Amino acid sequence: MPRATKKHPTQPIGKTIMVVMMEVPPEHDAEFNRWYNDEHLPERLEIPGYVSARRFKLEEGNGVLKYLCIWELEDPSPLKSKEMEAQRLRPSELRDRVYGYITQRARGVYTQIYPTVGAFEDHSGFHPERVKAKSASAP
Repeated sequence: MPRATKKHPTQPIGKTIMVVMMEVPPEHDAEFNRWYNDEHLPERLEIPGYVSARRFKLEEGNGVLKYLCIWELEDPSPLKSKEMEAQRLRPSELRDRVYGYITQRARGVYTQIYPTVGAFEDHSGFHPERVKAKSASAP
């Protein structure tokens, strides 16, 4: 298992992630994405303790939902904060409408177990799949 060294430094980040997956019918994708990108993400990132968020759309897979958001947090405390509660109570016609489009939702909060601090970064430069691809295309 890799260890943080001068050759493989760690990146300081939050120790908690929240993973949220959602399914929305295709006819509501545009409005759902507008709400998530323009209202929900900026609003949540105003809460102290939220570090970052990244969104993804499923390309292939089984047993998973179309949209995924990975939220990085310093720890789980922002999820129970007064700021979070205030945001839940804030009126939003767009949010209320979009919530009705969500057909499935899954959420999990995870605490980092390795490395104990930061993130392992592989700077070795060795990527077997790239070496294999270059060998296959060589004359």
